[in-house]
Amino acid sequence: MSDNTSDTNPRFTIVIPTKDRADYLYHTLRTCSAQDYDNLVVIVSDDGSTDHTKDVVMDAASRDARIRYMKNGMAPGMRDNFEFALNQAERGFVMALGSDDGIMPRGITGMRNVLCDTGLELLSWASPLFVYAGVRDPRGQLMLYHPKKDRLIESRQFLARQAQHLNYLGDVESPMTYVKGVASTRLVRQVQARSADGRFYRCPTPDGYSGIVLAGEVERFAFSGIPFAIYGLSPTSQGLNYLTSDEAAKKNSDSFFKSVDAVPMHRELAGQPYSPLITLMTVDYLLTARDLPGWRGTFSSIDFKRVIVSSIAELAHGLYSEERLLREMQILKMIADHHGLGPYFEGTLRKSRRRKAKQPFAGNGINLRLILLDAVDYGIADIFDASVAASHLQPFYANLMPRNLVKIFRRSLDYFLASTGRGSPFPMLGREG
Repeated sequence: MSDNTSDTNPRFTIVIPTKDRADYLYHTLRTCSAQDYDNLVVIVSDDGSTDHTKDVVMDAASRDARIRYMKNGMAPGMRDNFEFALNQAERGFVMALGSDDGIMPRGITGMRNVLCDTGLELLSWASPLFVYAGVRDPRGQLMLYHPKKDRLIESRQFLARQAQHLNYLGDVESPMTYVKGVASTRLVRQVQARSADGRFYRCPTPDGYSGIVLAGEVERFAFSGIPFAIYGLSPTSQGLNYLTSDEAAKKNSDSFFKSVDAVPMHRELAGQPYSPLITLMTVDYLLTARDLPGWRGTFSSIDFKRVIVSSIAELAHGLYSEERLLREMQILKMIADHHGLGPYFEGTLRKSRRRKAKQPFAGNGINLRLILLDAVDYGIADIFDASVAASHLQPFYANLMPRNLVKIFRRSLDYFLASTGRGSPFPMLGREG
């Protein structure tokens, strides 16, 4: 057991790197202020916002001393802003939120309980997702994973799965400290110590790398069936901006790409500029972590034919504009040529077909992984509302699973049988006189 987990009241730090998202950040901070855990610090690191971000944070801080505002010099960009914020965390545990994400009610207390009970330094969960109205449809949507069980995850199995499936985002067990995980600062500093420049975040984008590199520092980590934080998808989300045809959003996305392109992907990815393809990001995270001196994680060698097939399958989903599609195809071609797989890439591309473009599913629904709820139907307008709704709906939804429904039916039937039928006769009244 580490020094962090032996403390029953450890410090938790939430870092929120942000830029020009004041209206969404307001609701994110509401979820932080609602936490019932006192030994908590919320650090908002402002990357040169030109909106009213500072006013929003200072107003929240005036009502909650746990919230702090920091401005990161001359707007260094997302990756450096994450690093700056991470370096402010004091001894204990740390996680990051985007400025449209949130913490679930009693989320910090829940994290503390699991970490203290298990004595582990790394914890993950399957975060719900709230899509703001106007992003995919006018009503918004809350997505909840089907109920999960608490368990311990062997890091070698998790990393092997990443190397095989090349999908860090689709793995609900991923312990990335962005919204869906929390780690001890000891582990974070250990990763930084392996780097010549003392950095933790070494890839163009910081989210998924944290899960892979931290998993390699431990033999196992905890997974909670109860989520402690929730994703938000707002009109300001970078992944959404990359796919959109809206000119203002595309301009914002182009600015983002200029900043992350300064950090190329791994040399085995031909040193290409950042790509938003999940396949390529996963490979970049794995290879970058592998190269850290003394890193303890292990996984099988990357199959670059699989990388090509998986990446083309991502491009086939019909959401990319022609301009974006050509950019990603060129990156893939350079990677294929780097590994002597140019003909394989060309042949795979010729045999592949793009899917028909389709609108995201709106309203109430269900699939193999999630239940989808219309936000308006449930009175959900922002990430604070979504966090409260999810905290109530998740356990209710768990009770609707077949095994629990059988238990509910049996208890109800037992009660019905015990409370029906003939009882004892009425007592006789005594006769007068």
